[in-house]
Amino acid sequence: MEKLKVLVADDHYIVRLGLKILINSFEGFEVTLDVENGQEALDNIEAVDYLILDLEMPVVNGVEALKRLKQNYSEKKVVLLTNCMDIPTLIKAKKLKPNGFLFKDGMHEEIKICLNELKKGNYYTGRNCKAFFERHKEEFIDVENLIRNLSELTKTEIKILYKISENLSTSEIAEALFNSPKTIDNHRTNIAKKLDVSGYNNLQAIAIKNKLLIESLYNSTE
Repeated sequence: MEKLKVLVADDHYIVRLGLKILINSFEGFEVTLDVENGQEALDNIEAVDYLILDLEMPVVNGVEALKRLKQNYSEKKVVLLTNCMDIPTLIKAKKLKPNGFLFKDGMHEEIKICLNELKKGNYYTGRNCKAFFERHKEEFIDVENLIRNLSELTKTEIKILYKISENLSTSEIAEALFNSPKTIDNHRTNIAKKLDVSGYNNLQAIAIKNKLLIESLYNSTE
């Protein structure tokens, strides 16, 4: 029986080597390619059946690679691997519905189960992933609500919120954006309303806590 061809993409050589040795010991699977970033994975997509992608890679990360795969090669089976504990990043990844989702901690114990479940046409989420998602369920809900509310902000409001996430004062933001402190205060009030946040300090705290998410949104407006 012809073996299913697997590509492993991870920027750490030892991880790639370990997975290659392990998967090649499984019946019906063979790692035919191992690459160090998402772009190389995308460049070789037609040569393989399954892809195992690290969530955080250079050039093109696992989330972006999965997004492109879903758009153009929906028949390919994709397993995401991660050590990432950043809730917004994990939300983006989950929404793209990878066929498999494993934390690197413990992945060697579950990769065989995962691949065999995918072979049956099922989805597989690792035990550690499930436990993490359940443990942080409320935080996932809060961040999903924040992401939805952030979509209501104007470009100007996003810029100001990004400055707030850098822990700048109203006067410092006004100087950086060539506006008056009163104008910035008005924007802060509007931002707080849209994000359903009450109080100057609460807005500051939320902005700082979610700086990476806000920075990503800010960069997309530039």
